[in-house]
Amino acid sequence: MESNLKMVDVILANEELNTSDRLEQLERKVCQQNDELTCLKSALADCIRRIQLLESKPAATASPSSQSKISPKSFTSAAKTRPEKRSSLTPSTARLSKANSSTRSSTNSLYESSCQVTSSGVFKLRGRPVKLYAQTENLPDSIPAPDASLKLEWVYGYRGKDCRSNIFLLSTGELVYFIAAVAVLFNPEENSQRFYLGHTDDIKCLSVHPNGSHCATGQTAGHNKKDSRPHVRIWDAINLTTLKVISSEFQNSISCLSFSKLNGDVLAVVDDGHEKFISLWQWETGVKLTSTKCYSDAVLNCEFHPIEKNLLFTSGKQHLCYWTFDGNLLHKRMALFEPTATTKVLNSDGTKNGKLERPKFVLCMSFNSRGELITGDSDGNLIVWSSKEPRMVFLHKKLNDTGIFTINVNDDCLIYAGKSGKIVELDSTYQSTGRSFELSENCGGCRCILYLNNNMLIVGTMKNSIYQVNLGEFNFFKCLISSHCDEIWGLSQGNNPSSFLTCANDGLLSLWDSMSFSQVWSVGLQEKLHCVDSHPSLDLAAVGFCKPKWIVFDLIEKKPVFVQSEGSEQIEVIKYSPNGCYLAAGSRDNSIYVYRVSDDGLKYSRVGKCSAHSSFLTHLDWSNNSEYIMSNSGDYEILFWRADTCRQVLDVSVIRDITWASRTCVLSMETLGIWDNGLDGTDINACCEAKNTDLLVSVDDFGKVNLFKYPCASLKADRKVFAGHSSHVTNCRFISNETRLITTGGNDMGVFQWEILND
Repeated sequence: MESNLKMVDVILANEELNTSDRLEQLERKVCQQNDELTCLKSALADCIRRIQLLESKPAATASPSSQSKISPKSFTSAAKTRPEKRSSLTPSTARLSKANSSTRSSTNSLYESSCQVTSSGVFKLRGRPVKLYAQTENLPDSIPAPDASLKLEWVYGYRGKDCRSNIFLLSTGELVYFIAAVAVLFNPEENSQRFYLGHTDDIKCLSVHPNGSHCATGQTAGHNKKDSRPHVRIWDAINLTTLKVISSEFQNSISCLSFSKLNGDVLAVVDDGHEKFISLWQWETGVKLTSTKCYSDAVLNCEFHPIEKNLLFTSGKQHLCYWTFDGNLLHKRMALFEPTATTKVLNSDGTKNGKLERPKFVLCMSFNSRGELITGDSDGNLIVWSSKEPRMVFLHKKLNDTGIFTINVNDDCLIYAGKSGKIVELDSTYQSTGRSFELSENCGGCRCILYLNNNMLIVGTMKNSIYQVNLGEFNFFKCLISSHCDEIWGLSQGNNPSSFLTCANDGLLSLWDSMSFSQVWSVGLQEKLHCVDSHPSLDLAAVGFCKPKWIVFDLIEKKPVFVQSEGSEQIEVIKYSPNGCYLAAGSRDNSIYVYRVSDDGLKYSRVGKCSAHSSFLTHLDWSNNSEYIMSNSGDYEILFWRADTCRQVLDVSVIRDITWASRTCVLSMETLGIWDNGLDGTDINACCEAKNTDLLVSVDDFGKVNLFKYPCASLKADRKVFAGHSSHVTNCRFISNETRLITTGGNDMGVFQWEILND
C-alpha cells in the first residue's frame, strides 16, 4: 500500500513539473508576441513620423550639400555614395553578429539570435533594428573581462517592511539581519559590516542557533527556476562558510525557521506554498524527520519551546498551534481564544470583561522565565499561555491600539511595541515599569525589538531602518542603519567627492556619505520621486517626480528653490549639462524639455521641446561641450539633438565625432556588449562609466551587477557578475572620485555600496 502511495506521489510530482514547464513555455511565447507587437507599433509610428516630415519639406533636387545630412535609418544606402574614406560604421561590425556562446549562455533558447549586429551596423534587439555609430574603424572582435572587480562594502537598509523577528544578537557581538539576498553582520561599536552571500534571491526569514554562531536563512523562489529554488542555508557566522543546504521539496518560499532551543540539532521549517507545510530536519545530516500540513492561512511565526525539547508553536492568521513531536509524527492542538475561569483578565480601561474576539493575526511570540508562551496580536492583546496546554493564563486586552508587532523578554522584564512606534516596558506581573520611548512618525512602526542590556534596545522599523534606543536615565535614540521604504529609482553623485543622492517612491530625497557609511539627511517631498541629478558646480539638485513635475532643490538649505510642471506624464530622466548652463528633462510623453539655467541655478527658462521619439524616454546623456544630447526610448530608439535649438541631428559625420560626458544610455555602440542573448530592451535598467579606470557597469532585472571593460563595442564582451540584490536593480553610479560604485534596488529597497578593487 505504501509503495503504491509513493508511486502516486512520484507521478503527481512529475505531472506538476511538466505542467510548470508547459506554463513557462506559454509565458515565453506570450512575451515574444508582446515584443513583436511593440516592434510593429513603434515601426508604424516611425513611418508616420517620417511621412509627416517629408510632407512638410518642399521638394528639392539632390545636391552634394543636401547629401551631407543623412537620416540615421537610411545611412546604409547613402554611405555608398560618400567619397570619404572613413565610414560611420566600420566593416568589423559584420563580425559582431556571432554570439559568444562559450562565455555567455542564452537566457532562453527561443531567442538565441535576438541580439545581433548586421553587416550594415544595425543592432537587432528582439527583432527591432537599432542603428549604431562607431567613432573608430578598429572595433574589437572580442573584449576580455576587466582586471578590476567589485567588493560589497556596505549595505544601507534592512528588510522591515514585510518581514518580522529578523534581528538577532550573535556571540561575536554583531547584529545579524537581512536585506535582499544578503545576510548582514553589523557591529554597531566598530561601525563595520560583514556579509553572507550564499543566497540567490530574497531572504525571507532568519533563525540563530543556541550557540550564537550558526545561522539559518530561508529564501523565496527566484527568477531562475533551476538555480533559485526556495531553500534553507545553514552557515557559520564566524567564517561565513555554508554548513548545510536544505532544498529538497519546498514550493514557494520559506516563511519561518526555528532551531530547537536545548541543543539546536533540529530545525523547523515552514514552507509558504499552497499547502503551508511544516517540516522538522536533522540539519547537520540533512535528514527530514517529519512533515505535515501546518495551516491553511498565512503562518508568521514558528518557535521551539525553550525547555520542552519536543514542543513547538506556530502562529499567524487567526491561529495559534501547539505542536508535539513524538519522534515520528507532529501532533497539532489548536489554541482557543477564550479565557477560562482561571485566566487573569485585565482591560486597558481597568475593567475585567473577559470577552475576546479571535484576532485577525497573531503577530509575535516570546517566552518568559517560567517557559510560558507570550503572544501579541493585531488587536493589541497581550496573552500569556500555559506551556503544557493551549490555555490562557493571563490576558491584557487592547494593551496597544495599533497592535503588538514585536515582543522581547529580558530576565523579568518584557518590552513590546507596535505600529505607532511606541515602546513600553512591563515587569514580571505585566504592569508598566514607567519606562517607555516613542519613535517619531518618520521612523515608522516597530517591526522587531531586541534587548542589548537592561537599558539599551535595538529596534527595527517598518521603514527599513534600525535604531539604537536608550531606556535609561537619558532617553535618546540613534539611527544605525537607514534606507528607503519603497522602490528606489533616482541616483546621482552628490555635492562632494564621497557623497551621493537617492530618491524613491516613498517621497524621500536623501544625501549619503560613502566614507562614514551614513545618511547625512533625508527630506520628505510628499510625492513619489523618480529621478535626480546634481548640478556640476553648485549645491543644487534637480528632482523629477512620478508626475509631470520637477523641482530644483538646495542641498545646503534643504528646500526647493524652483518648481516646474511640464508635459503630461511623469519625468523619467533629468540631467544637467556638464557646464551647468542647461537642464534636460525626459518625460513619458515621448519628449525632452530643455531649459537654460541662469542666476546661479535659480532661474530656468525653456529653450524648447525635443519631439521625435515614438515612445517614452528612458535615458539621456550630454556631450562634453554641452551642445548635444543623446537619448534612448522605450522602443529601443537612439536619437541625437542640438541643445540650443532642440532639433534632431541627422548628420552622421557630426554624430560619430561627438564625445560624451557620461555614458548612461544603455543603447549605444560603446555599450553594445552589455546586451546578452535573450534580453529584451527592458531587462537592462541602467549603466554608467568610470572614465579614469575604463570600466562600465550595467544593472538588470535579474538582481545582477555586471562589470565590463570600457568601451564595450562588441557582443563578445566578457564580464564579471556580482550578486546581492534580489529584485530588479534600478540604477547605478560611480561616486565622483570613482573609488566606489552605488547600486539601488527596486523591490528590495536596498542601497549597495561596492568598493572597486584591482585584481
